[in-house]
Amino acid sequence: MGHPKFPSKHYDTPSHPWQKVRIEEESGLIHQYGLKNKREIWRANTKVREMRRQARKLTANSGDDQAQKEKNLLLAKLNRLGMLEQNSGLEDVLTMTPESVLDRRLQTQVYLQGLSSTVKQARQLIVHGHISIDGAVARVPGILVTKLQEKNISYSPTSALNSDLHPVRPGIQEKRNIGPKFEGERRQSGLAECAGEEFCESTQHGSRVARAATEPTASGHALGQLDRNGRRVIALLQEARRCA
Repeated sequence: MGHPKFPSKHYDTPSHPWQKVRIEEESGLIHQYGLKNKREIWRANTKVREMRRQARKLTANSGDDQAQKEKNLLLAKLNRLGMLEQNSGLEDVLTMTPESVLDRRLQTQVYLQGLSSTVKQARQLIVHGHISIDGAVARVPGILVTKLQEKNISYSPTSALNSDLHPVRPGIQEKRNIGPKFEGERRQSGLAECAGEEFCESTQHGSRVARAATEPTASGHALGQLDRNGRRVIALLQEARRCA
């Protein structure tokens, strides 16, 4: 037992610091769930490892009455947290992954319920006290949310985000076409539309310039209808023709 001011770690670090596959997987999870550092992944791994160890122990002692009670308590707890279904067994506990824990974090649930535009913004809203559970402000992004609490996640009563016109709310941002989920698709579609319009305009303008340049008897009225760039192009073409 250590000093109360210096509590022991609640996670186990990897056995080897340089493993390419593990580092790539952790980097993907950090980006997917908007985590602060890899310690949050290691906490999830430790929790899943402890649950698996308990499930294996209970499976080995399946004939004991105490083991049966602990089994029911473990499955009820995981069902309450939303990690397992109602009729799951110990074999389902052995197939759990760190994503099962990361999906139940408050930060992830805030994003999935549409209270934030991105996962990182969900973390910022929680830390700044804009999110509440059952009316109580929650400032810890990594707490595990139960099924009952999941339905009661909302903006805190004193938060300015309760206003529908607040610019940070996801609905307002989607109207401004800066939503995170489809930002890349919107940007690509917008660029495609702009490129198509510019191509059409440039094609029409180029055809007008070409016609005016190839017609040696073009009237002054026809030249006046072209813009400044068109007249400049025509002048250059006429000079090139005279030089030739």
